[in-house]
Amino acid sequence: MKALALAALLAVGAPAAACELPDNAARLMADAGATMNAERKAAGRKALIRDARLDKAAQSHACWMAETDTFSHKGAGGSLPKRRITATGYRPMLTAENIAFGQSSGARVIAEWMESSGHRENILRRGVVEYGVGVALMQGRPVWVMVYADK
Repeated sequence: MKALALAALLAVGAPAAACELPDNAARLMADAGATMNAERKAAGRKALIRDARLDKAAQSHACWMAETDTFSHKGAGGSLPKRRITATGYRPMLTAENIAFGQSSGARVIAEWMESSGHRENILRRGVVEYGVGVALMQGRPVWVMVYADK
């Protein structure tokens, strides 16, 4: 199953890093996206479209955090979300990023982000139209990254 999840991630352009993924990574990410869009709909916002380049940026950062045992919006080489997103070829006008650690389901991570004003603002942000999501295992628990952008 882990091999299938890795294959699904690679299909959307995630790096072939030595990053450990949850066995059900593809399902976790799909669940997070569906739950996020349900929250947007409930708030009268348009659903976001999942973009492979944004998935790549999110997954790369999730893997980096897992591999370095670091939990931060600052990534490899001090990179910030916009730089990581731009590195995939996506040219954003607006970007935002949520990160989380330990939640065992996509629904749970979104629920916890919705309880935080800054994370909630990113989920419901006007002006973003696309998103990407990544998940990896850090200390045996999921570490999550969701990025939001508009071109």
